[in-house]
Amino acid sequence: MRIAYVDDTKQKGRRRGMGQLVALGAAIFDEDQIQPFTQAFRALYDEFAVPYDVELKWANSQRTNWWGESPERKAKQTPMRKRVLELAQAHKVRVIVVIWDLDGGVATAGGEGPEDAVITFMFERISAQLENAGERGIIVFDKPGGTHRDEANWLTGRAEMVRLGTDYVKPNAIVTQILTAPSHLHPHLQLADLIAGSVTAAVAGVQHGVDLIPLIKPMMCVNWRGYIGGTGLKLYPGKLNNLNHWVLGENTFTRGAGGVGLPYASWRYSDDDGL
Repeated sequence: MRIAYVDDTKQKGRRRGMGQLVALGAAIFDEDQIQPFTQAFRALYDEFAVPYDVELKWANSQRTNWWGESPERKAKQTPMRKRVLELAQAHKVRVIVVIWDLDGGVATAGGEGPEDAVITFMFERISAQLENAGERGIIVFDKPGGTHRDEANWLTGRAEMVRLGTDYVKPNAIVTQILTAPSHLHPHLQLADLIAGSVTAAVAGVQHGVDLIPLIKPMMCVNWRGYIGGTGLKLYPGKLNNLNHWVLGENTFTRGAGGVGLPYASWRYSDDDGL
């Protein structure tokens, strides 16, 4: 059994012609690594003298930002982020990130708008990874904002996808409906937030995100040919796929049995990274 913890992020793109990015990041754990990761995460907090109720996230609330209350606290944040990603590697975490550029010239995918479509993209990739490994799993999202009714409506909106599957995956690998949980009780969700924020920032062209890619890239899921693009990192619309070269250093993008060399002349950012 594997557990996929998922969180979302929205960030403004800094590359030429890029708009706001809507994204999800997933940290996928083998069940026997969940408690050991929690223990290691808490030990890291002890080492850095950070209270357990302080979340290690990519973006912090302006009202309750413990990290921003002093230079000493702020100085701990980046080293702790790096150490948490190293812990994730040590605990065999697998990573998937899906990102939609709202200025990409495409309004829907499969009849869904961006915020619904990225959930479908993520569900399909988690399901495929589990199927390919002969595993089954559960998906846990960070608890959405709003009222209990809002949350219930959000979960109801995912029910048919989990029950019936999609055009690309069957409903075999996910054993129950999507669950939600508060991130302050689950370091695994804080890791998912850090992954979503870091990779999206790197795609957006933010150096702080780029700096963390070497720690995240080894955990990103790959396709049968060993490439991350389209599998561990799904970019939409597809004309963004040259960023697999500029962000991840990949020289090929594959789809099915075919592939193209990167950077590809017909896609955006074929001559440079857009910064």
